[in-house]
Amino acid sequence: MSHPKIAIVGPQAGQSLNVLGAPMLVMSAGTAGPLFVADHPLPAGYAVPPHVHDGDDEAFFVVEGELTLDTDDGTRVAATGSFVHLPAGVRHGFRNETAGVTRLLVLGSSVSKLAPMFRDLDRLTARGGFGPADVGAACAAHGVTIG
Repeated sequence: MSHPKIAIVGPQAGQSLNVLGAPMLVMSAGTAGPLFVADHPLPAGYAVPPHVHDGDDEAFFVVEGELTLDTDDGTRVAATGSFVHLPAGVRHGFRNETAGVTRLLVLGSSVSKLAPMFRDLDRLTARGGFGPADVGAACAAHGVTIG
């Protein structure tokens, strides 16, 4: 019987991305099976519009700062130390309304969809000159609908 191997990804050993102006260090691609894990510091004023993941649960652990979360149930604030679970199919958006950095540990149920989506968004950022339709198309290719 074979056993899965333990994976340890050291500090700063993950894949560094720029997701539309916010850094993301993906720690899990290819190392943690289906689980997606990333360190995602959000600069002051950074916002992600409402969107839906068609088949992936997403979760945040707020490591630093506070996160303003928008859902169809209203707006809520998650302070440092909060855990936020967003089941697949639940519309949500979020933003950093503080004057400092809000740092998230991002968890997702599928590295096979989330990691490639964030890589595509990194490529858009590097290319520049993109608009909302480009972001929407990159996300839709990975099962995420903006709006």
